[in-house]
Amino acid sequence: MDENTFFMVMFSIGAFMALVTLGYVLRRAFSRQGGEIGGWELGGAGRRIAAVARTTLAEGIRARTASGFALLILVSLPFFYVTAEGDGTIKGRVQMFMGYSLGFTSFMLALLTVFFACRSLSVEIASRQIYSIVSKPIARWQIVMGKWTGVMVMNAFLLFVATLATYAGSRAIVNGFKRDLAAELSTKGGLTQSQAASLVDALDRVSGIGKPGIASPIVEKFAETLGFTTQQVFDMLLKLSEPMRVNLRRYDEVRRQVLVSRAAVAAKLPDFSKLVDERYNQLREEGRLPEGWSEKRTRDQILLEISGMFCTVPRFEGRQFIMKGPPPRRDPSFIMSIRFKIRNLGGPPEAAEIMGRTLEENTILCVWGIGDPTKPSYLETVDAFPVNTAYELEIPVQSVSDDGTISVVFQNVDPRDVTAVFDHEARDLEVLYRVGSFETGLLQVWLATMIPLACLGAIAVCASTFLSFPVGALICVTIYIISCSTGFLAEALAVTKDYIGLDSPGLAFEVRRMTIDAISWIMALGDVSPVDKLIEGRAVGWDVLWEQTWKFVMIKAALAIVIGVFTLRRREIAAVIV
Repeated sequence: MDENTFFMVMFSIGAFMALVTLGYVLRRAFSRQGGEIGGWELGGAGRRIAAVARTTLAEGIRARTASGFALLILVSLPFFYVTAEGDGTIKGRVQMFMGYSLGFTSFMLALLTVFFACRSLSVEIASRQIYSIVSKPIARWQIVMGKWTGVMVMNAFLLFVATLATYAGSRAIVNGFKRDLAAELSTKGGLTQSQAASLVDALDRVSGIGKPGIASPIVEKFAETLGFTTQQVFDMLLKLSEPMRVNLRRYDEVRRQVLVSRAAVAAKLPDFSKLVDERYNQLREEGRLPEGWSEKRTRDQILLEISGMFCTVPRFEGRQFIMKGPPPRRDPSFIMSIRFKIRNLGGPPEAAEIMGRTLEENTILCVWGIGDPTKPSYLETVDAFPVNTAYELEIPVQSVSDDGTISVVFQNVDPRDVTAVFDHEARDLEVLYRVGSFETGLLQVWLATMIPLACLGAIAVCASTFLSFPVGALICVTIYIISCSTGFLAEALAVTKDYIGLDSPGLAFEVRRMTIDAISWIMALGDVSPVDKLIEGRAVGWDVLWEQTWKFVMIKAALAIVIGVFTLRRREIAAVIV
């Protein structure tokens, strides 16, 4: 039995078992063996839902389910603050603390949502505590909504506390650096305590793009504050310890790249329609069009290959990329930067000594040109940048046209025969610009984290209407794990773009791809990684939040709630004996 036959057999067995399970669930859910018949009234619904939500919260606290998870979250946050080191710099500490605190909190709240919500109705039904509720004039849809509301209130409160702790911890790390800086300025820099304190206060007023050495905006602001020349300030900073000087540079990066809220625009590829037409006509004349492929699919594949060739830059060649950002504001607080990630074909570049210059391993020597080369505002940077690592290159607003268009020229001048590659779909080249404050970014992260919790909570409450607590919790945890690992499943089943070529992939490939698409659509709880965006100083975006809300809360969570309501309405909770 070959691989494709084995996969088809296993897929058929799995599909049959899934259909049998779905039929059983639907039969149990919509059974007409007694249960509520009416009860869709809206009068007083808000008061009844709030009462059920309060009861749910009280039961969770008494059962120590919510209080145990809350205690674990609250204890872990100070631990992350103390142990977060990162790369040893202030930037690494801030990023690691934010990632650990909010990432761990999101994971623990997902587990809390599953256990809390699955227990809410199933245990009450099993222990007959539900009798005291259904015997009152309350519709069962209000019971389900009240349970879900109680779960979400608990999640919102705990996540809000964790978000505030993350904000306080991040600011505390920065303030700790400022205290250490003031101490070294007075002990090693030769300043008085009042002068050192004035320089620390001046850090909050630093603006503009980051520049190396004496041209740094920090040096300029320090010189302005003390009335010194920039050379005097630079010489004074050289007296500080090496870790402190490194942290001062990293603080400037934190100011510009972490404790901000930035939007991103990917590079725009040229119009390849003519090249696609020429390539398609050539394949048709030569009789080499893939069999069984439609014209659209063939053209899409040709476009993918041409785009890949354009984003591949061999040695001593160059490419021009056009990016469209917002119209630049002519003030120092508006900072734009080019974020890029250079990949290389083949093995990692080895270290070499060429023309008196040492090129480190895993780097590529290249030239970045930004703006119009015929104007004085044209910016050109020649340096060896690390491969397979994201890097940001800040650009002055003078290099951006009035409509926000940015011309970026990349030249591969590395003599070690290294081929540079930009993955356009992975957004290896994009422009970042500030759209808000760090506080705005934290608020958006809080809202974005609540969306998958709301969806997961609705599924868990729905499961509690017809499944026992262990079974419902197991199913919901499985859904959560699958939703977090669909990318790994796609790679394991070989349905990513790396496995697509001009040769027809066959029926087995299409079945695997359709399987992953279906699983991703059914099991997905959210399409955004808010913690990753926060670490990189990126904004989630209000438009993205709205899209996630209607997709996963107003549709998927609402559907789960409706199924739970119909299940509970038609379920026989108690039999009447005459």
